This record gives sequence, C-alpha cells and structure tokens, in this order.
Amino acid sequence: MKSRFSIFRSGAAALLAFAPLVYMTPAAAVEGYVTSGQDPDQPVRTRYGECVHDYGYQPGMRFADCEPAPAPVAAPAPEVKQPVVEAPAPVPAPIVVNVAFRLSTDAFFDFDKATLKLEGAAALDEVAAQLAGTQYDTITIVGHTDRIGTVAYNQKLSERRADAMAQYLIGKGVPAEKISASGLGEKNPTAQCSGQRGARLIACLQPDRYAEVTVSGTATQVSAAAGSN
Repeated sequence: MKSRFSIFRSGAAALLAFAPLVYMTPAAAVEGYVTSGQDPDQPVRTRYGECVHDYGYQPGMRFADCEPAPAPVAAPAPEVKQPVVEAPAPVPAPIVVNVAFRLSTDAFFDFDKATLKLEGAAALDEVAAQLAGTQYDTITIVGHTDRIGTVAYNQKLSERRADAMAQYLIGKGVPAEKISASGLGEKNPTAQCSGQRGARLIACLQPDRYAEVTVSGTATQVSAAAGSN
C-alpha cells in the first residue's frame, strides 16, 4: 500500500506540475479584438501575425496596428472663384438721321444763271470735306427759284442749278450714285414782295432763291449751318 500511495502522489504532483503548461491565463477582450490577458494593450495574433477578431468586430474598427492605416484623405481643393465678367453694354441700334441745310443760291450763282461762282465753289468744297469724314447713304439736292420769269423757265433753272452743284460735288470725290438732284422752280415761295419792282423786287425775292441739301445716314456730321444765310 505504501508504494501505491507513493506512486499516486507522485502522479498527482506530476499533473500539478504540468498544469501551467496546458492551461494559460484566459485572454482579455476589447471591442472587436482578442487581447492578451497579461497585457490588455497587446492583441492576440495568429502564427502569421494577424490580430484575432472576436464576434463583436465590425469593419472599420481599429486597435493597435491590427488594421492597415487608412488612406490619407486629400484636402478639398480650394474653391476657385470665377471672375465676375460684366455683360457688355448693348450696342445701340443705328438711328437714321437726316441732316438738312439751306444754301442761298445767290451765294452760288449770279442772278438768272446756273454757273457756280467762286464763292459757291468754296462753300461746296467745305461740304465735300465734311462728307469725306462721315458715313452717309444719300445726298439730295433740290433747287428753288423766285417767281420772276415763267413757271417752265424757273423749273428748268432750278434743275440746272441743282445739277451744277451735284456735278461739282462728284468732281470732289462724292460718289455719284449717292447724289440725286432735282428742282421745284418757284413752287415754294416764302418772300412777301407786293408792290416791289425792278432791283428792289429782285432783292426782296432773294429768300426764294435757294437750294436744299439733305444728307441721310446713320452717322452724319455735316453742319446744318454750313453755307447757310
């Protein structure tokens, strides 16, 4: 019996001595990870170095160096403010302008004549110079006479004077296709000369001897006072 008891005790001691090698201290757990019971800051790893997850693990959890570092989030690009571009001012629609001025034919022609005098040529030179720096569409010349003479004669005289002015402007470079010349004779009288005769009548009727020159366009600069009385 003594030898059996000794054997039993020897076997029990051997089991107690071996127990620490079989049963390790239980591992502590943090949320999603199994940690060492001796150091809760150290995760339990597999033989390949991977951390051991427990049933509470969810994607996105992190502990120690168990998961790959998240990719750096690029800082948002600074907002580039677009320059404020002001809308161009609307271009005004062209306005057709008619500039009409009245020329005394006494300054252009001798009485009862249709040949330009030097004074008339000088006045038309100024008109041609002003037209050269403008944009225009048409030039209309209408001649007028006083009532001395027959209606038919005065009609022809007014036409010849208007045509003489037109031809002079053409010679100064004004396009012929833009000029129209005509006459109205004695149809538009303005002077009141009742009881006048001879030289006095001729002088009194001077306002009726004139030519109307009208320049039509969108940017005319011809002065309405050029060559007027």
